[in-house]
Amino acid sequence: MRAVSDSKNDPLSDLLSSFALGPSWARATGAGQQERPTKPVSKSGERPPRRDERRDDGRRDGPRDRDGGRRSPQGRGERFDDRRSGPPRNEDAPPAEGVHVILIPHAEAVHLIGREIHQVARVYPLYDVAKILLAERARCRAVFDAPEPHAPLYRGKLDESLFLTREDATRHLWQSELKSQLIEEEIIEVDPPSGNFQLVAKCGLTGLWLGPPNFHTYQTNLRSIHRECFPNMPFAAYSSKVRTERGEEAVNAWLETMKKKTRWRIKGDADDAWIDDRAEAERALATRCFDLAFQETRHAEVPASIPPKNLSPSLMTSLKIAGNHARNHPAVLIPAVCKAVEAEHLPVFKRQGKLFTGPARPHPLPPGQTLAERPGIMVEWIRANKPAKLEGLWKAVLPEGSSAPPAEFAADLFWLLHQGHILLFTDDTLVVQEIRENQGPETGTEPKAGNKKKKKSKKTKPQGELATGETAAAEAPLAEAEAPLAEAEAPLAEAEAPLAEAEAPLAEAEAPLAEAEAPASSETETSERTEDGDLSKKTSTGVDDAPAL
Repeated sequence: MRAVSDSKNDPLSDLLSSFALGPSWARATGAGQQERPTKPVSKSGERPPRRDERRDDGRRDGPRDRDGGRRSPQGRGERFDDRRSGPPRNEDAPPAEGVHVILIPHAEAVHLIGREIHQVARVYPLYDVAKILLAERARCRAVFDAPEPHAPLYRGKLDESLFLTREDATRHLWQSELKSQLIEEEIIEVDPPSGNFQLVAKCGLTGLWLGPPNFHTYQTNLRSIHRECFPNMPFAAYSSKVRTERGEEAVNAWLETMKKKTRWRIKGDADDAWIDDRAEAERALATRCFDLAFQETRHAEVPASIPPKNLSPSLMTSLKIAGNHARNHPAVLIPAVCKAVEAEHLPVFKRQGKLFTGPARPHPLPPGQTLAERPGIMVEWIRANKPAKLEGLWKAVLPEGSSAPPAEFAADLFWLLHQGHILLFTDDTLVVQEIRENQGPETGTEPKAGNKKKKKSKKTKPQGELATGETAAAEAPLAEAEAPLAEAEAPLAEAEAPLAEAEAPLAEAEAPLAEAEAPASSETETSERTEDGDLSKKTSTGVDDAPAL
């Protein structure tokens, strides 16, 4: 029985053999290839027993020693327990509670994008601009806010650093390059310690000599290395990494390091102000030079690419969380991108529900607009070939036998792009900005009657509705002021009554005269009409004028 079917019967075998997938026995057999030997099959059809099943107890207990007992993993230098007993070395600190972190675009990165937009005259979606800015941390800045009741943050004056506590800032001041600006450090030759030393301790992580365990500087050196190199590791876990070495060679190596001594002095102090103790020098630096290097603040802005040593571990964790959220949701950066783009004098406009930026704001081009010959040809071609591509435009306007776009056409297209009449998107799509159907009429034309908005009529209150408390209070003084006026008009009405009775006979005497003047009234009325065509009407008053006799 063949392990692999023959190439004549299986057409896929030649295909797999040509791709050389898998080992040689899995491919089709050909010239110069050997068939895979088949496994022996027992007569009963059962598979042979496995090696682990041949044991008496039926279990695989791992490697065993000569006596049949299980071999202990500690026989290999006890690396098994040491490697798993310590805490994880790359464990991140928890995020800082009460501190808000957001990302904003870097002004220099936005300036470079704006210059690129002006040079290529293309329209970019703000969503894509946000993704471009979030592609690298150097293109953004991180803003930290610590509102009350949270304690203020400590921002560096001499470098880009930010810390959550004063202890973190003091540690950075001693370990960073700022120490050389504020304090002097000098190494001098001294005599090594004398005594009979049998063994010395050595840091298993850094390789630094700590000295004999019974030496007076052992604990100081141990805690100093832990504080400087492994501040996030528990001290008990770090102490377990210390190992001791015996022998004259190890003792002499430690004595060589003790022949040199370091001392410190604050810059500007006298010559006799040298400090030999390292802990005392750290306290002097934190007390006298802290205000020169740091200041308290509740709002700080630092580069998003800030080194981890210049930031507290909790603040670094908060920055990572904010960066991951912004990369997963680039739209949260669009409001800040809008402000940054407008600061570069680039327009921001909406098209089909999305925000874009480009070399100019779109300006509609009417269908019957008169253009020069070359711009007119390009505009008509783009309108007739939707969706139009830049490559197709050049093929349409290129003269026969030429491969590069003509300089005249390129200059005219560049002018149309910067005027906003044509939009060139990032995928080389060309679009003519047309007039919208619902766009208002141009200046100087009469608006259509259908486009007028109906004014909302104000509903009057019913007469029987009671006035509110404020209205009634406001109308009370007005009613009191009108009462004396009504009393003063009463005698005037009584005086006008006899005059009305005297005018009655006069009106009866004028009636025949009015009938006699009727034929000539039409001519008189025509001559007395005003240019407007209407006679002026007199308003009636309390006393009528007496007619002239």
